[in-house]
Amino acid sequence: MLLVGFIVAIGELVSFNHEKIVLPASGERMGRAAITLSTSDPAGGTMLGVLREQGFEETDRDGILLNGDIPLVIVSSLVVPEVEYKTPSEPNPYPADYDGIAASLGIDYYVVASRHWARSGQPSLTVHATGNFGKAVFGGRRAELQFVPPNPMRRVFQAIQRVPPHGFQVSLEATHHSPTQFRTPMFFAEVGSSPRQWTDVDVCRYLVGAILDGLASRDEVPPAIGFGGGHYCPKFSVKERDVAFGHVAAKYAFPELTEELMGQMSVKSGSVQTAFVEDSVKGYDKKKVEVALKKLGIEIVVL
Repeated sequence: MLLVGFIVAIGELVSFNHEKIVLPASGERMGRAAITLSTSDPAGGTMLGVLREQGFEETDRDGILLNGDIPLVIVSSLVVPEVEYKTPSEPNPYPADYDGIAASLGIDYYVVASRHWARSGQPSLTVHATGNFGKAVFGGRRAELQFVPPNPMRRVFQAIQRVPPHGFQVSLEATHHSPTQFRTPMFFAEVGSSPRQWTDVDVCRYLVGAILDGLASRDEVPPAIGFGGGHYCPKFSVKERDVAFGHVAAKYAFPELTEELMGQMSVKSGSVQTAFVEDSVKGYDKKKVEVALKKLGIEIVVL
């Protein structure tokens, strides 16, 4: 399976405030990004209004808006199914034919602008790759990871970190949920963790601004994968200053980890050469990871 280009179209984006962010019609292209969202997602609906404010306009294709060189792909189905173990059979592929759309529009990767849910209700802004290390609880396929673009995800994460709204935690998350099956790389940029934040226009405006600012950046660092820690990744979040994480396997995923899945983590994160393993990983888990990574020819760095 071929891995398509990862890096975004560049432009002048300078503000996350209420002023319109102007995107270029063209420029030196190192890969083309698209934003996608669902109108069934309350955060997606809020961000759709913000994106229209920022200049995304209708095209002759239903569900496709455009601002400069960046398409906005609007889908009606939830990107991630709400019901456990029940991925809808229609549309097929669910939630849209993202690969077909990418081929027709020349898209190299997607940023999924989405809600984030957490039982704690903690206001948060997160980014993460998608995939299932074990069972497909919320869509996708069992033991399958989605292609992810590490550097674009890092650029958006860095933009989110600059001046987040008061009281909001910003975090890289471990790989989880669907989609898993598309050849076109994607990652999620989320606002959470409750309906109050999903419908907060100012917070959603900040996230949209961070996404657009990230898409304009040229910054490039080596990609990497990560092992260990909890669902939220404080050590890897800090390490993002130096490397761009693709897939991250939290400790709770270790019982499902196989050499094949670790190979997917590498290949689907851009064929990375380095893996960071948290020093809290001990015993059998550490040995399993080390043996598989050495077979795969991936350098191991303990963090």
